[in-house]
Amino acid sequence: MVDLQSTVLQPVFLAVAIPAIFSVGLSKGGLTPVGGLAVPLLAFVVPPTTAAGIVLPLLCFSDLIAMWTFRHHVDVKLLWPLVLSAVVGVVIGFLTFHLLDEKTIGLLIGLITVVFTIRHWLGALVERLASARPTTRDGVMWSIVSGFTSFVAHAGGPPLMFYLLPLKLDRMTFTSTSVFFFGIVNYAKLPFFAVLGLLSADNLMTSLVLTPVALIGVAVGTWLLRVMNEALFYRLSYLLTFLAGLKLIWDGLGL
Repeated sequence: MVDLQSTVLQPVFLAVAIPAIFSVGLSKGGLTPVGGLAVPLLAFVVPPTTAAGIVLPLLCFSDLIAMWTFRHHVDVKLLWPLVLSAVVGVVIGFLTFHLLDEKTIGLLIGLITVVFTIRHWLGALVERLASARPTTRDGVMWSIVSGFTSFVAHAGGPPLMFYLLPLKLDRMTFTSTSVFFFGIVNYAKLPFFAVLGLLSADNLMTSLVLTPVALIGVAVGTWLLRVMNEALFYRLSYLLTFLAGLKLIWDGLGL
């Protein structure tokens, strides 16, 4: 649990928390893959479960702004099967929460993420393997994984990217669908986090103090999305997904 007076106002905490929460805002503004960086960064200065409890209210608040901003571009037909599958993953995460080794899960996600992005970058060398368009079944599978990893570590981005990026949607549809997916999933997580005691008064107050940072991140992310060309957007998305995977591997190995 974070003591607001003794921890939140300390320079070391703020030096880590500000970029961590800024990444939350960026992810809601359109740079979805960076969202998984917040909890690993905050875990440098507070316990991982405390970090998760601080980040979730900020995610939910930022989600409201992002969903309003991108409401006209969401692909509802694509979204709902993914969301319903992700809720299954959230429930699995809740039921197994006390049995999980957070570092091991992060390591596995990180390894899969790095392999996925390297496979994409190799391009022609794996063209025959990569040519098939992902199926609805693939979307259901990766959404369940995304809901699960989102619950245990707020790291649902990479699994969802495995499905969405190869679809090669236009960047507004891609971003809007991602925003609504994680918005609904994050609100689904709230009652389970409350039952687990992760939404303490101290954690909620810490979230409130950091809210302006998230708002700035949303604004910057939205601006970047609108001025960036589509090819650059996808190159950056794959790069950020790769870096998020490396960070998860780093944490999983305890380096």
